[in-house]
Amino acid sequence: MGQHRTSGESRGISRGISKGPLIAVGTIIVMVLAVAGWFQLRERIVDQGVQAADTCVEGDAVVAVVVEPDLSGPVSALAQRFTDGRPVVRDQCISVRVTSADSDTVAAAISAGASVWDEAALGPVPALWIPRSSDSVAAVPVESIDGTPRSVATSPVVLAGPAPVTDALARADIGWADLPDLQSTPDALDVLGRGGLRLQLPVGPASDSTTSALAAVVASSLGEPDRPVAVEGIRSGLAVSALSALATTDLGIEAVTPESTDEALGRLTADMSATAQAHAVPVTAQQLSNAAASDLTAYAPAGPTPMADHPAAVLAGQWTDETRRRAAAQFVDFMRQTENTPVFVDLGFEVGAPPGNAPVASPDARRAMVDLVQNPATPRRVTIVLDVSGSMDTAEGERTRLQNTTDALVQQFGSVVDSSQLGLWVYSSDLDAGRAFRTVVPAGPVDETLPTGMRREQLIAAASTLQPEAATSTYESMLAAYASAVDGFVAGRPNSVLLVTDGPDDNALATSDRFIEALTASTDQNRPVSIDVVSIGDNPDIETLQSMADITGGSLTTVGSSAGPELADLLRRLLY
Repeated sequence: MGQHRTSGESRGISRGISKGPLIAVGTIIVMVLAVAGWFQLRERIVDQGVQAADTCVEGDAVVAVVVEPDLSGPVSALAQRFTDGRPVVRDQCISVRVTSADSDTVAAAISAGASVWDEAALGPVPALWIPRSSDSVAAVPVESIDGTPRSVATSPVVLAGPAPVTDALARADIGWADLPDLQSTPDALDVLGRGGLRLQLPVGPASDSTTSALAAVVASSLGEPDRPVAVEGIRSGLAVSALSALATTDLGIEAVTPESTDEALGRLTADMSATAQAHAVPVTAQQLSNAAASDLTAYAPAGPTPMADHPAAVLAGQWTDETRRRAAAQFVDFMRQTENTPVFVDLGFEVGAPPGNAPVASPDARRAMVDLVQNPATPRRVTIVLDVSGSMDTAEGERTRLQNTTDALVQQFGSVVDSSQLGLWVYSSDLDAGRAFRTVVPAGPVDETLPTGMRREQLIAAASTLQPEAATSTYESMLAAYASAVDGFVAGRPNSVLLVTDGPDDNALATSDRFIEALTASTDQNRPVSIDVVSIGDNPDIETLQSMADITGGSLTTVGSSAGPELADLLRRLLY
């Protein structure tokens, strides 16, 4: 039998069946409302975060920037633009404040440390430094820089001159290493009727282009364009010869001038004739494009590319905090953005990565180069007479007198100009077939090739192997060396004998009076040879040594000890 349900039962069943969908719909509605509420809450949280940031809940932070003066205008303009954008870093509102200062001055201040930073002279303690070139960055402690500095604007160093001069240089494909010969050769530009190059070297304010050009000359002359220019390299014979040749023009006029680069450009423009005393000046391309001297043109010599690359260096450690470091890095990114670089380009700068062959020179190296062109080496003819008696075995410092002296001589043998003539004698007693002296290397041009090698190399090798001997025979040795120097006199340059000794003559048969009489008789007014004496320590024979120098127009200098820089500096002056 089939089952039969009443109508009441059917309605109850229907009501029961309809509750399920209603509950599901309600649940969905609740979930939708909850999700919508969550999104609204999230948006409110984000809005509140933005509002909190906009109100700089952590306060304001000023990022101080110190920049080379030639770039202060565009950097200041971009700093204002960056600040106007209300940048926020770590819940702090950032503003950028720019001051300008000479790069070498700032490099020295950074090296000294933040605790002694002079705000009155240099502005607030910086978080960002933009010097003229990477030279300055290389001069500060590595730990003071955060990350790798990035260039914001560049300009190569070129030679500015009248079009006939720069065109001639271009046709000949002249490089930096060629400039010394062109400077000192009277007919270097005779094809133009202009004599030598007559490159001017301004070393006054705002004349960094000069040192950049000198660094390129040194790097090229040494054949090391990719290595930093070091003081040791500048004092090498090749570099000394090159820079000394640059120091004087073919007219015999000093190339170095105390002017600024702009002043030198103005003087160059005032007289662009073939007979002018100046034909060229080192300058950045940007300086030249903005100079009043608009008639001048530029030539970039072949070889390394000296560059004002303006690296932006974020400072680290004691100099600033994390917020300012991040803000400084953001400002560097901002300056390098495509829409912002026109402020540099409009002033004649270039943007983008600088070439990788720019010579780098520390402040010490730059000072050494300027010193060398201001005080160029003079080609000389010098016979060095070195005392190798037993007393030269006296210990001074960590080495003996003889070792200290030969070390100092070796330095100078490597530094003298190629056109100098040097010779080396040593003396003690009975060194050579009964004679008290021996000719180790005969006098002659240091760049001359001998059967055993170049004379410069022979001088260095011989001095490095000398050993103390026995007694001292100064009088006999000096009479022979002086007579040889007079016989070998070379006109047109200083001729001298350089005596280095530490004691009196030990030969009982020789007297001071007889020696002075014989020396006086051997002088020749037509072939003047001076005697320069370097006496180490206490010397009982000092009066005779002084008379020797006086008679020949030379000098006597005493040094208390062979250890330390005094002896080396003295020998440099006497051989330079």
